[in-house]
Amino acid sequence: MSLTVRRSLRLAPMAIALASLVAPARAADFSGLVDIGGGRKMYLECSGMGSPTVVLISGKGNGAADWSEVLDPADPAHEADYDALAWGKGGLHKSESAVFPMVSRFTRVCAYDRPGVRLDGPDQSTPVAQPHPADQAANDLHRLLTAAGETGPYVLVPHSYGGVVATLFARTWPSEVDGLVMVDTVTPLMRLIANPEALAKWDAFNRRSAPEAPEAVMLTDAFAKIDATAPLRELPAVVLAADKPWQPRSAPKDSDPVAGVTFADWQASEKLLATSLNAKLGTKTNSGHNIYAYSPQLVIDAIREVVDAVRNGEPKVGP
Repeated sequence: MSLTVRRSLRLAPMAIALASLVAPARAADFSGLVDIGGGRKMYLECSGMGSPTVVLISGKGNGAADWSEVLDPADPAHEADYDALAWGKGGLHKSESAVFPMVSRFTRVCAYDRPGVRLDGPDQSTPVAQPHPADQAANDLHRLLTAAGETGPYVLVPHSYGGVVATLFARTWPSEVDGLVMVDTVTPLMRLIANPEALAKWDAFNRRSAPEAPEAVMLTDAFAKIDATAPLRELPAVVLAADKPWQPRSAPKDSDPVAGVTFADWQASEKLLATSLNAKLGTKTNSGHNIYAYSPQLVIDAIREVVDAVRNGEPKVGP
């Protein structure tokens, strides 16, 4: 589909829980550009206090602002039997009930802009060549958090394309990541489901960059780079999957936004991902692809479950 629509020795569980309650804020609320070296800057915003730090990783073409917006509960788009937001229906607006502000109430949370996801404003992340490799995106995120002084442990919360960025980050710096919430994410396990022709079409579609949508990504390359890393250790994890198909049944096939893989393929890949992570799987989301906008409380609750598991030294989210 088009992705357009972020160990060290463990303390005893009681000590972890106590430390999370008494630890001072690592830093004040922050939003702005951070110098990551090499003549580049990236936009970052962080709020709240406590550990672990939740890092929100947006999908292709999206940035930090997404996690502060919701689809109003009264919006007719909720009643559609397909992903109305993907077709330009419904209206998003900034809200205190969105994921970013709500998570900041119980732990530190950060969101950021990759290059090419925002076209206006004085605080845009420095552009890079597109399409970009996912390992570059993972390295950029690590450099950004380090430069900003936002230390781990982290709970990574990726959406869509952000899933491969998060997977590479967690496999490259395993001691810094203590939990995952995968929000309808891309996974290399799609290769076990979709046929090679569909995968090639999907990859080609997402490599396209345009002036109005600069960010472009390399999925096949990302999957190969994930294969070359060590497997993830077991972490507390939740996988959330959209349950509204990408297009209405009446839409002509040549308008299909999924570009190769089908919605059934996507749903099957999310189930495989949950199994591979030994994660709790949420499939009744009443949401299209952008679950954080349709059903923000589901994402907030999943993050809270994983944060609590990390604080309590629990290896997984149950049941």
